[in-house]
Amino acid sequence: MLRLKEAVLPAEKREIAQFLNKSGLRFEENAGRTLYFEDGGKISATVSASGCVIKMLAVDPVFRNENLAAALLSEIIKRLHADGIYRYRVFTKPEYAGMFETLGFRPLVSTEKTAALEGGEGGIDSVLEDLRGKIRSGLGIDCRNADMGCVVINGNPFTNGHLRLAEYAAQRHEYTLVFIVEEEESYFSFKERYAMACLALQRYGNILVLPSTDYIVSKATFPGYFLKSADEINAEYAKSDALIFQRYFMAGLNIRMRYVGSETSDYMVVYNNALKDVLKDRLCVVPRFEEDGVVISASRVRKMIAEGKTEESLKYVPATNYAVFKAAVRAKLQ
Repeated sequence: MLRLKEAVLPAEKREIAQFLNKSGLRFEENAGRTLYFEDGGKISATVSASGCVIKMLAVDPVFRNENLAAALLSEIIKRLHADGIYRYRVFTKPEYAGMFETLGFRPLVSTEKTAALEGGEGGIDSVLEDLRGKIRSGLGIDCRNADMGCVVINGNPFTNGHLRLAEYAAQRHEYTLVFIVEEEESYFSFKERYAMACLALQRYGNILVLPSTDYIVSKATFPGYFLKSADEINAEYAKSDALIFQRYFMAGLNIRMRYVGSETSDYMVVYNNALKDVLKDRLCVVPRFEEDGVVISASRVRKMIAEGKTEESLKYVPATNYAVFKAAVRAKLQ
């Protein structure tokens, strides 16, 4: 008899990992919830969720006609609702996308190896409408009738290099949007990074700072459980992210050009290359800016902080940000 259970014990999760492995999937330890059906002590089907992302759905072929996938999705969505999550996303193999569509999910983008879909209330269209409202309020324009440039940065912390990149874009367009990555995977928090960007750019009447939303550069929510290697995961993530930006943000906000700084780290080179493949001549790669012959980078500033050289690092930070920058650093070093 089939019984629905939630995996809590390490032994349960090990069994689920073995079950997923038979389906060519990998168990990801960051799963917040994992549900499974058990039949006679053996796992028949399983699904997990991490934040708003539903993943690791697998059904034993013996039970493929039992609607276990639909039952698990219905149950995991109930759990998400109980956690206050009403908009959710799934990444899957393209051949399984149709099944999710029959269960009410809406397709976002698809590559040769991955398909991204979303379900629940709102969605990317409502997010874009909200952004258009913020642009009307912040710049006094309808972005669909304006020449818009765009920069997406983490700003960890916001440096003179970020400032010059935003200025470079703003000089070439009527208006420029600067998206600050919301994901909390940085030394400085999103609130700190957002505040620093706003302080540095507030004097420019044609620049608006905005939160990135979870549709731009949100790597932690991209599950690679059905991809074989870290390189493959990074490449597919970058391509999916680029496609979402092109199809929805560039089209919905009338963004003519996206500007990025040149990169040297392996991952960011992969990311910029994916952007170039998708955006083509609507991506402008700007050489890194220098200060006294030294390339300005957030990683250099963080390294100086770690070495106890916070005061010396100020030469790479906009003067408008000195107070908030030093206060944030002091709080982290206490």
